[in-house]
Amino acid sequence: MRKINFFVILLLLSTWGLAQKNNVQSAAKAIGLTSITAGDGSMVAGIREKYDELEDAKKYIDLALVHPKTSNSIKMWYYRGRTYLIIHQQKRKDIDTDAIRIATESLLKCIRQDERKMLKDSTKVFLMTAAILCFFEGQNKYFDKKYKESYHLYDLAHECLEYDSGKDLARNNVSEKKIILNKYYAANGMGDDQKAKDHLVKLIDMNYNDPMIFISMSRLMQEEKDTAKALEYVEKGRKRFYDNAVLVREQVDLSIALGKSEELMKRLGADIEYDPDNNALYMVRGTLHQKSGDLDKAAADFKEALEIDPTSFFPNYNLGVMYYNDGVKVMTAAKEIVSNEEYAKEKARAEKIFGKAIPYFEAALEVDSEDTVVLQSLLRLYVRVGDDAKYADLKKKMGL
Repeated sequence: MRKINFFVILLLLSTWGLAQKNNVQSAAKAIGLTSITAGDGSMVAGIREKYDELEDAKKYIDLALVHPKTSNSIKMWYYRGRTYLIIHQQKRKDIDTDAIRIATESLLKCIRQDERKMLKDSTKVFLMTAAILCFFEGQNKYFDKKYKESYHLYDLAHECLEYDSGKDLARNNVSEKKIILNKYYAANGMGDDQKAKDHLVKLIDMNYNDPMIFISMSRLMQEEKDTAKALEYVEKGRKRFYDNAVLVREQVDLSIALGKSEELMKRLGADIEYDPDNNALYMVRGTLHQKSGDLDKAAADFKEALEIDPTSFFPNYNLGVMYYNDGVKVMTAAKEIVSNEEYAKEKARAEKIFGKAIPYFEAALEVDSEDTVVLQSLLRLYVRVGDDAKYADLKKKMGL
């Protein structure tokens, strides 16, 4: 009797184990896939997919995940990845809202554990698809302000790069630089300054072509009260993007904050003597004069910069701002004048100064037709000088 019970127990256990393995096959069948053994012993999957039994497929593969006999088998990971990938592709959020993460994690585990490379080729194909979708889902999470989830999805896409021998991700506009940049944004969003800095340093090392990485790094340093390090990154950025207006302003502001404005002024003077045709040097010195309140010298430097490059946005914009502000000062003071005759004189003087600002703003607008500050400034100036034709024309161009 004991022997019979023993064999019955063995039979039940083996049947139970088989049932768990069948959960993997049941999941595969539920999405229309079958396991086929190739001549070399490797396994490939049938190509017919179906989408009307996705709930069943998820149920079976989830059961296989938690059973010891199948919880770490490559076939389970493969079909789990395929199942959840289809759920995501079919937009079945009612089945699982986190399907693309699960799909990517599962396919990564499959390819990493597939030492005999039984499913390597097929896994790689679907892993690349999952990685691309994972990246774009990361963007969706970021726009929804779910920064931690966004970061994890970007991180998974990043992990997939080592298997992208065919450069599928890059062809789909998911380059390593773009992934790292987005990881920076997500890290910054969730307030992880260390990760944010790590990603910016990586982008700088990779020569990422955007001055904002230096500006962002500088501002993170400023938040940590490390003004010297902040200036160091700005100066690194200026070596690559010498005429970037934001970097120029940051360099001047930080130099003043560190009490290094005189040092910067002397250095700029020496640099201009050595390289008098470098308009960026005049822009920086002009900005430094402007911040120090020496507006005549600032205007002279900006005009020198325009002699070298009349199409440069920054000096045109700054000269426009300077004349505009001068005109506002005259008009503000004129409002206190009691005499109508004297008021009229000062008003006319202000309008003349406003008129000087207009050609500089117009030149800046030719360089950047979308700059909202320039557009709004020109609208106000046309009103002040009574140029109704230009005012109407600009409003029409702006769609107002």
